[in-house]
Amino acid sequence: MSAIRRNGSSLTTLMRWTARTLGLLVSGLFGLFVIFEGSEICSALSWTRPQGMPLFVVLTLAAGGVLVAWRKEMLGGAMAVMGAIAINTLVYLGAGRERLSTALMISLPLFVAGILFVVCCWRTRPTTAAV
Repeated sequence: MSAIRRNGSSLTTLMRWTARTLGLLVSGLFGLFVIFEGSEICSALSWTRPQGMPLFVVLTLAAGGVLVAWRKEMLGGAMAVMGAIAINTLVYLGAGRERLSTALMISLPLFVAGILFVVCCWRTRPTTAAV
């Protein structure tokens, strides 16, 4: 027999909506970038540079993870967290510390949203009831 833990459900709801808001803000900005500038910039990106197409793919993974997290919190949260870490890694490999603060402005909200989604999933996971 399983029961859903309801302790702190208002806190879980607050964390969930904070994660959704942060994620939609960053994903929305990325979506606007792709719609208006994507065709010009994506065609010029190179697969050989860390700041080229690999960074674009990882950013798409992280932004998509936030959207997936609306239905599957653990999967989407993990995608967002891994994507945010990969964004910083690729920027550091490509440009060193000079552009790391810029990468943090984009990846930090995705990282925080991903962590919040994972925590929300953990807080509402089914637990076995003692009989």
